Amino acid sequence: MQKTQPDAPHPISLANEEPFAIHEGRLVRRGNFWSDVRELAGRLPDRPYVFNLCENRYLFCLSLLAAASRGQICLLPPSSQMAVVREIIREYPGAYLASENTTHSPGLEWFAVEAPRSEEIAMETEIDWDCAALIAFTSGSSGKPKPCAHNLATFKISADMAMRSLGLCQQQWLMVSTTPPQHMYGLETSVFWPLFSSLVLHDGRPFFPEDIRRVVETAPWPAVLATTPTHLRSLVKTNGPWAKLVRVLSATDGLSEELAHETDAALGQSPQEIYGSTETLSFASREPLRESLWRPYKNIRLMQDENGQTRLESPHLQATILLQDRIKVEANGQFAVLGRHSDLIKIGGKRASLAELTRRLKDIAGVEDGFCFVQEGEQGEARLGVVVVSKLDKQDIREGLRPYVDEVFLPRKIHFVECLPRNEVGKLAKAEVERLLAGLGYGRK
Repeated sequence: MQKTQPDAPHPISLANEEPFAIHEGRLVRRGNFWSDVRELAGRLPDRPYVFNLCENRYLFCLSLLAAASRGQICLLPPSSQMAVVREIIREYPGAYLASENTTHSPGLEWFAVEAPRSEEIAMETEIDWDCAALIAFTSGSSGKPKPCAHNLATFKISADMAMRSLGLCQQQWLMVSTTPPQHMYGLETSVFWPLFSSLVLHDGRPFFPEDIRRVVETAPWPAVLATTPTHLRSLVKTNGPWAKLVRVLSATDGLSEELAHETDAALGQSPQEIYGSTETLSFASREPLRESLWRPYKNIRLMQDENGQTRLESPHLQATILLQDRIKVEANGQFAVLGRHSDLIKIGGKRASLAELTRRLKDIAGVEDGFCFVQEGEQGEARLGVVVVSKLDKQDIREGLRPYVDEVFLPRKIHFVECLPRNEVGKLAKAEVERLLAGLGYGRK
């Protein structure tokens, strides 16, 4: 089947004198950046693979393209924890670790990344975008992290599709992100989007709500904030102004209707959600306060078979990708996400999606966070349980769910916790969920 060809790239002037990044408080122009890439590339070890562990976003981008110009494959682990890195490095002999924060780890070769801070203006470094590759690893939210290889041309095409869909073409806005660049959402929005557009890369990763607000308010340009529902729950409690904020993007977890309204009221921007995965990159968006369905980027095609499985075809992908979610595609091409194939549960002869039940749980006013799970009852039958962060009582939780779910899916057991073990991008890894449930007596009578 012949793939749909993308439109010609949007005419964006990326002159060497244009702003590219704010690094350590100073402006870096595109020509300065490419000069830095060239100089760093000459100092890299001669190895086939590099683990890019840079936390500073400018140094991350610099290392990524310097390695690409040397033909090195960039590895992006789901976590910078050395135990995780050591598990992965066994499969990639000859790999070295690159970071601005080197540590002593026996048996691991480190390269200290420092920006050359060149004042010279250079032309774009020659990189074979079709061959230059990186391997990102899934977050482990559904099991063991798995490798997903992409060439850099994939990100170039995807970025253009996203810019067009989200109305970001030719906007000289500062891209502020709370997500690490090693995660696909952070990698796309805060690294590749600025690289292939007029958006300006911000090198930091502000964490605390007031720090994030100050970065936005002191920005030399209007700011786009790419963040997660976990961060938004804290950001809506800030008191200061958000006058320079022009867009709020959210991903990695479902955005509840209540949190979307709170974001609009507190930050002055109706949030937009981004949909995608490590395997596919982003390929759809929606504004939850105005629409319930997802809108695919232009030239995206979703194909469904008789078994209800959905495949994604797109100009930025080398082949069609089987999606893990259950999708309902409407006649106009927009779609609803019904949950993962693996999260479909059956209780009392009735079916429901754990993801949808969790969404309903988090939509209850007064629920800060939570998730639903299945446990075995005394007679071996399945029962629904809930872990929740809230000051409501158990009956409030059940009554909040009752209008939206069948009686058999009202939770029998409700566990209250101070917080959930979400990772740095706001996801719940499968291993952490299992550990939490074991501590709560999951499986016990």
